[in-house]
Amino acid sequence: MPPTIVFYQSSPQHLYGGQLDILRFLERYDPARLTPVILTPAAGPFVARVRALGLPVRVQPLPAELARTGGALLQGSAWDRIRQAALLTPWSVRLARWLRSVGADALYANNRRAVLTLGLAAHLARVPIFWHIKQDLDRGRMDALAMRLMTRAAACSRDVQRAFQQRHPAYADRIGYVPNGIPLEAFSHPGPDLRLELGIPPDARVVGLVGSITPRKGVDLFVDAALRLARDFPDAHFLLAGDAPDAYQDFKRAMLALARPLIDAGRFHAPGWIADMPAFYRTLDVLALPSRIEGFGLVIIEAAAAGVPVVRSASGGHTETTLDGETGFVVPVDDLDALTKRLAQLLSDDALRKRMGEAARAYALAHFSLDRFVDALTEALLMVPRKDAKAQRLITEH
Repeated sequence: MPPTIVFYQSSPQHLYGGQLDILRFLERYDPARLTPVILTPAAGPFVARVRALGLPVRVQPLPAELARTGGALLQGSAWDRIRQAALLTPWSVRLARWLRSVGADALYANNRRAVLTLGLAAHLARVPIFWHIKQDLDRGRMDALAMRLMTRAAACSRDVQRAFQQRHPAYADRIGYVPNGIPLEAFSHPGPDLRLELGIPPDARVVGLVGSITPRKGVDLFVDAALRLARDFPDAHFLLAGDAPDAYQDFKRAMLALARPLIDAGRFHAPGWIADMPAFYRTLDVLALPSRIEGFGLVIIEAAAAGVPVVRSASGGHTETTLDGETGFVVPVDDLDALTKRLAQLLSDDALRKRMGEAARAYALAHFSLDRFVDALTEALLMVPRKDAKAQRLITEH
């Protein structure tokens, strides 16, 4: 029988890159090689999409305090950690019992928060944890504990893999790599754009950013660059797609207030999440991604498949997603001047945009197929040592 893999998604209320890549995996996995079961702490769009695929889902809510802290048991004072551990223990016992009931062979954890949340339940049920590392972010003691709890890990980019191997050399041989991929055909085919719907003139030059509206994504840098570029490019429009998590609603309001002169002039558009992402990329002339923290940047590959060059920061994944000077430009993290300069260079040179867009499309089509990602993640999951049924011990009733 194929192994049963329980996929834990810690943020099912969002459909960001981390949720979308697993949804894409679940749409194309080979049932002869593994059996997926989905576990989340809450309902939301991710759960709705999984259920539409006909896959089994268990929603096991975390205690409210742990949901707020994300299960990061190393946060706060010693008393805070004791209280959080006390809250997590009964949740973990229930989860361990369920893991045994479904015959789980491995637990997929979508981030360090998931690893820390699942650690006790996985230990009780004798189920190994596979950590899919999505960000090059050093969390110190939390990462050190997550490394001890996981059995194997795989990074979403070579940049992230190298960073974690260097920081945790004792676990370097357990940290593999799974190349990202997307449904290229959905983004590379011609089709309608969103200009008419958004009130953008057909001949305007459009710079866009898509993602969560947070400082981590460099949305403030994007808005500042838009204000600068608007003076020199009177026909340029700026498109910010996405929304802010609850904790960043104040940040979103501040960014929209900063962009107010362009919004009032009809040149800055913030429509929220866009359902038709291929149409979003067809609307753009240039994609900006000035992230301060990144793991890969799936949106860069999506834009590339649509023939859109990028100006991105040198955060995690940049050595894979962007050939600097060929498919786009890479600028230093937090360098507003460099970001603005490179965006201006692309906006002012139609031939350069076309040449880089064509190179970006060819690069994406050659290296980032969804089938490659699905095969690589499947192989990585199958490399997790399967539990020994004889070593299982009964989870006593509590």
